[in-house]
Amino acid sequence: MRRSLALTTIVALLTVALVAAGCGNGTKTVASTSPGGQVTTRTVPDVKFAKTKFVLHTGLAIGAFKKWIYNPYRAGTFKKGATGRTKALVKAALAGAFTANELKNARNAALSDDRLRGLGDRMTALIAKVQGLVPGLRSGNLDVAKIASLAAGLGGVTALASTLGVNVKSLSPPALGG
Repeated sequence: MRRSLALTTIVALLTVALVAAGCGNGTKTVASTSPGGQVTTRTVPDVKFAKTKFVLHTGLAIGAFKKWIYNPYRAGTFKKGATGRTKALVKAALAGAFTANELKNARNAALSDDRLRGLGDRMTALIAKVQGLVPGLRSGNLDVAKIASLAAGLGGVTALASTLGVNVKSLSPPALGG
């Protein structure tokens, strides 16, 4: 029973990851002018419906982080000796990997949009924070400061997006099983 549940969970996550990976391929070249008048060009992902995909992927990342990492952390589920700790840590590690992938997709979408490009540049550090959190979740050696920092970073992304006229809300991510 557990084996089939684990297999179902893995298949569901892989399906979501593959679908999300198809959200924007190709590149485009954009130019920007600095306050000093210097023009620079760079290549960014070319994502169709970039703002919509940014909202979708950011919302899924925030939802997964809240549901399987932040809420269990606040409830004390990750503390040694807590009931259901191992199961919560496994789910949190999977959710961390999912969150990192969704943030990468959101960053690519933001980089593709002229108005959101600056936000996309700032998301690189946030992705690194999530990726740095996952090994601790897998091993059970959590750095609670990283969880709090990541929560603040996600809040900052939504606040900055809001100032740019983009309303991001937490979305319910796919289920991780029992």
